[in-house]
Parts: sequence; C-alpha cells; structure tokens
Amino acid sequence: MSPSLPEHAPEHESDDLADHEPEHATERANEHVAIEVLVDDDQEVPLEHAGVSVKAIRQAVIAAASVGECSECQIGVRVAGDESIHEVNRQFLQHDYPTDVISFPYELSPPRVEGELIVSLDTALEQARAVQTPGWTVANELLLYVVHGTLHLVGFDDTAPDVRAAMREAERAAMRLIGIEIDG
Repeated sequence: MSPSLPEHAPEHESDDLADHEPEHATERANEHVAIEVLVDDDQEVPLEHAGVSVKAIRQAVIAAASVGECSECQIGVRVAGDESIHEVNRQFLQHDYPTDVISFPYELSPPRVEGELIVSLDTALEQARAVQTPGWTVANELLLYVVHGTLHLVGFDDTAPDVRAAMREAERAAMRLIGIEIDG
C-alpha cells in the first residue's frame, strides 16, 4: 500500500474480519474487510495511554465504510504524530503544516474500496483538550479522524458547502455506530 506507511512501526496489527467471529454489530455487516493499523513508535503518548485501542480504530473504519455502503474494504490506518503527518502533507499534498487526517484513496468501486489514512495523535490530544464538550475524549477525537478519513475513501467530500452537510451527517451516523454521539 504505500506513501503513508512508516519505515518501522512496532504496533502492527492486521485483521481480516471474514476469518474471525464478529465482535461488533458493524463487523457482521462487513464480511470482506481487511484493516491494517500501524502505530508509529515515536509517539509522545502511546496509543493505549491516550485511551484508544486498535480494535476501536478498526470498528471506526468499519462503521464509516458501512455508512458509505462499502462492504469490501482494504484499508490501512497509520497513527502518527504531527511531525510525521506534516511531512506526508508537505510531500504528497504540498501543504506545509500538520493536519488531523490525510486520506489516500486507491479504489472506489462500491461496494469495494481500497485506501490508506494517516491520523495525528498529537492533533487529537491538542483538540480534545480544546473542545468544550463535556466527556469528549482523545479517543473520541482520534476516532472521528479515522471516520472522517474513511468517509473520504468511500466517496464523501467536504470541500464545498453543498456536500459538507452530507459528510457531517455521515460522520454522526458512523460515530453513533461505535457508540459516540456528536452534537450538531
């Protein structure tokens, strides 16, 4: 898969849900889903200390894919810090700043989708502190980035006002599937 993958990532987990007993309702709906999660080893705060699990990341991908009516997915998710996502943003999108999520779509032929995401744990930590919503956590913030990025992979867009509302509603629907409510 490619541009966003780190040179080394100690926490590397891959899962083809078709070979396992479903653990979540959205997993049952998506029998042909392969999700690879890579976590950069240079994180200031380890993923588990931020309250996020690899399983939750997978469930967020599955939920967003199901909202996009994509049931055959191969998606890679890289959890990185601001420095790494900044470099990817500069290299591939010519944007010289860190961001929350970058999506690399490779194939969108519903119900089939292939692509990769890179999400920033540093940005999630910063934004979760800044949010004024009681109970909003770093995990919620990071999972929202995973959902948002996956929705881009399955065909949603938010670059223009006329499509932004559909993206926001899809985010709310996917987050509800993983048990997180978003206001507004």
